[in-house]
Amino acid sequence: MKKIAYSGVPGCFAHMAARQLYADELYVAFEDFGAAYDAVVSGGCDLAVLPIRNSYAGDVADVSDLLAREELRVVKTYDMPIVQNLLGIRGSRPGDIKTVISQQKALEQCDEYIKAHGYRIRTSTNTAVAAKEVIEGCNMSVAAIGSLETAATYGLKVLDEKINSRDDNITTFAVVEKCD
Repeated sequence: MKKIAYSGVPGCFAHMAARQLYADELYVAFEDFGAAYDAVVSGGCDLAVLPIRNSYAGDVADVSDLLAREELRVVKTYDMPIVQNLLGIRGSRPGDIKTVISQQKALEQCDEYIKAHGYRIRTSTNTAVAAKEVIEGCNMSVAAIGSLETAATYGLKVLDEKINSRDDNITTFAVVEKCD
């Protein structure tokens, strides 16, 4: 069984991509991109699945910087359609929301929606971590932006669906392994 590193927690897009690319493997969550990358460099994991570009929000600079170190090589890329949704605690309604939390690129992908509703924003390390923050905070005025799978994973209510600024929202993930 291969160990597949990703940045985030279960339910984040990188975790979803890893599962779609490698069924029935061991998925290992790391706090950030650097830790997931270093787990492969050290041999603790066989591969890492890292986001490298979003069609709307652009390159993921932190990952580009890691890949420039040339300790790992890209063995595969995967284009994953991304659909963002507004996720709140049970009992909340769209009109209750004042603040949205998500990963910076996810917030950028939904910038038109956020501006149209006048939401304050707060960044988180990724969409699933934001969902955990919302469920743990139990505040009806705070919502996360994330996937339907994230909502199901953390027991959040989908307040509004498909809030991306563009329908052709795709994130490219790179699968990296140790160089020979």
